[in-house]
Amino acid sequence: MEDLITYVDDDGSVRFLPGYKFDPTDEVLVDFYMKRRVFAQPLPFHIILDFDVFQTEPWGLPGGDENIFNERKCFFYNTMGRNLENIDIRVVGRGQWRVMEKSKDIPIPQNNQVIGKRNTLNFWEVQGAYARRTKWVMHEFRLALIANPSKMINLAIYRILKNKDAKKVNNARGCNEENSNASSIEVIDFYAEGDSF
Repeated sequence: MEDLITYVDDDGSVRFLPGYKFDPTDEVLVDFYMKRRVFAQPLPFHIILDFDVFQTEPWGLPGGDENIFNERKCFFYNTMGRNLENIDIRVVGRGQWRVMEKSKDIPIPQNNQVIGKRNTLNFWEVQGAYARRTKWVMHEFRLALIANPSKMINLAIYRILKNKDAKKVNNARGCNEENSNASSIEVIDFYAEGDSF
């Protein structure tokens, strides 16, 4: 079945044939893909690559042009060896991923048991003393230990997408600790107040 809906592009990337897309729910990513990977069970498709998403800006991630790839890319990454000075701000190239929503529970619909957690991050381009919020969004999924849902397994799935529906507004405002790790950075926010994802 895999060969019927995917092909390998010239650059070696696996792509879906036109008309197909990979758009799993949060629950499916954690309960199916993540669990199978953690328990070393085969996955039916090799569509989720292994890649350190903190090596490059979101537009430089492998998998081809975001327009061809439905503007969503998913990656496995083992977070065990990663040292972060600030868990809420992750420096990447010329920018930062900043946590906007932390530890949202992902329950199994059948019994409401928590199987994982999701963090939502936004990418901010940083130039000198200025930061500009972009339309790039990352969802970080971690599998919870069933015996203790407060403890997470090191393997994570990252879903990166470009938010097309955000309204652009030139809204310069002061910075606070939630938005930056340096009080000297002025934030230029291109989203209207109250916009959500």
